[in-house]
Amino acid sequence: MAEHGEPLRILHLFPTTLGLNGESGNVDILRRRAESRGVEVDVVRLEAGDQLPASVDLVFIGSGPVSAQVQTQAAVLAVAAPLRELAASGVPFLAVGAGFQLLGESITLADGTGLTGAAVFPVSTVIAGERVVGDFVVESRLGTLVGFENRGSYIDIGQAAPIGHVVYGRGNVAATGPGAGASAAAIAASGGTAEGTVLVAPDSRVEGFWVDNLIGTHLHGPVLANNPALAEWLLETALARHGAALPPATPDLVEIDRRASEARATIAAAPLGVAPKAIERSKSLPKRLVSERFRPLDCHGRDGAWG
Repeated sequence: MAEHGEPLRILHLFPTTLGLNGESGNVDILRRRAESRGVEVDVVRLEAGDQLPASVDLVFIGSGPVSAQVQTQAAVLAVAAPLRELAASGVPFLAVGAGFQLLGESITLADGTGLTGAAVFPVSTVIAGERVVGDFVVESRLGTLVGFENRGSYIDIGQAAPIGHVVYGRGNVAATGPGAGASAAAIAASGGTAEGTVLVAPDSRVEGFWVDNLIGTHLHGPVLANNPALAEWLLETALARHGAALPPATPDLVEIDRRASEARATIAAAPLGVAPKAIERSKSLPKRLVSERFRPLDCHGRDGAWG
């Protein structure tokens, strides 16, 4: 869509190595939400050795294990300069997990080895600490976002703005206290019990990075499946660069969004690893966090080893 009448071009970076646990579904969701409204979409899958297309409207990069980061780093650096140019020009980016880390400035591996990133995002990552695995709830400017957290790393975003505050899960850096460990394993390792785990209101824990057109996160799932507002924002931002607006949602999208709302709701009300007693105690939380309209979540990627 660099020129009038051209399709909306989504650049999907390194889907072969960075497509763990359904992350490529984010691109499928963006395509479906655009094409349902009559917006033509062209998805360009860029692999190692490929050149970037002449025009790009939206960039996505997914996640993978640390071994995939090492394998993909050279290919990322080969296209780092044009990616930075796209970011500077306002093209929206969604970077998830290992891909987010690779588009940052640096990654320090568990053995101390350093990897240079593409420096699209002004962030740095350290692979260290207890692995946190479980449901993930974040309060953002778009409302409640949910996903699945699976990481053994910390990310430093400096003074930049995060996506939002963590309600349940760990987020960018090490944390202690109720809800900081998002899984039964994390609870046990911390010496706590499932019965002692409670939902907490947003505090100093934050997740991800969101500055202008750049979004980086460790919300897996794929993240856009249960958070359509985020997909809408990406498409709206991509189209707005060309003076175009995203058409209204079609009936099929309205139904998809209704189901996503139900799915989002229960994960926020009862994250994985929270015992019934803890759920009962959570009723004292603000209704914006726990609501009777919450329903079951049905879309998760639950295995593998993200960074």
